[in-house]
Amino acid sequence: MAEIRETHVVKERGERSRVTPWLAFLVGALLIAVVAMFLVNARGRITGAAGTFDLNIDSPVATAPANPAPAKPQPAK
Repeated sequence: MAEIRETHVVKERGERSRVTPWLAFLVGALLIAVVAMFLVNARGRITGAAGTFDLNIDSPVATAPANPAPAKPQPAK
């Protein structure tokens, strides 16, 4: 009967930081939240024990108001 030899190789890795993936996730989530607030032109207020935080962010794109319709239609002559 043939002899079977198994080998096991362990690769040595340097120390990896456990904070870096979480920090990247939080920074990415914050960036997405800021972009979403600009897109939806968020308005609101968060009140907590430390005080209040206003979310009154205006969109950087200025839009001109449309011409309103006249209050009473002019009679035809």
